Amino acid sequence: MHASTSPQYSILASLDVARQQMVMEGYGLLNHALRFASMLRNQINTLHHFKVLDLTDLLPEEIRHDPVSLDPTKITIDTRCSGFSGNQIQYLLFERFNIQVEKATFATVSVLITIGTTAEKTMRLVHALTTLDEEQPRRKTKLRPPRLTVPHFSRLACLPRDAFYRTGERLPLLRHRKANPALIGRVCCDQIVPYPPGIPVLVPGQIITAEIAAFLADMLNGNDDTEIHGLAAVPEGAAIRVLQTDEYAELCGS
Repeated sequence: MHASTSPQYSILASLDVARQQMVMEGYGLLNHALRFASMLRNQINTLHHFKVLDLTDLLPEEIRHDPVSLDPTKITIDTRCSGFSGNQIQYLLFERFNIQVEKATFATVSVLITIGTTAEKTMRLVHALTTLDEEQPRRKTKLRPPRLTVPHFSRLACLPRDAFYRTGERLPLLRHRKANPALIGRVCCDQIVPYPPGIPVLVPGQIITAEIAAFLADMLNGNDDTEIHGLAAVPEGAAIRVLQTDEYAELCGS
């Protein structure tokens, strides 16, 4: 489960060199990366139309008092005041400044600071954002918010492995472009993961609620680049594999 049966020795050698580097130089390399991350945050926050989001901005109220920390090497930049969407900023940074960001949403771009980051690379990003800050569009771009918030996790009817290894049956996700009502109350057999962000909406053994079915149907009907991993294929289109009635009775005792 955790190793290849045919290891590639060039990769193993690279891992061993990386391990030795972290033993000998790790503290200094990480210290440099943290300094660059702090400098980049401060520089971006001096701009008029870009802001680096902090932990307070990123956490919903429900978990704001939980022991959650923010990785300082991952920088999420709010683009909403610039008149550009995050996806537009990602495109402009790549096409005009030869800068590749890690991820973009309708309102943010995310960049990573690593042990390979240099002062020159950091300042290239600052220069690019400063240029875009001064060139903001005269008319604000209309940002389309997400259609739905991520649905709450419903309960598990059985162990994930038990549901996953059953044959199940495939029910279409959509009926007349709306969520198929036949899915509500059924037990999912697979992991259903919209990407981005790559967070499962359903896991094996989880009961499908009307909220979850509507969320997935809405994403499937959308015009953005979101992919939904884990869906099965049937003649009617995308489907979700669910426990058959007799399988549910065997596993769940009803």
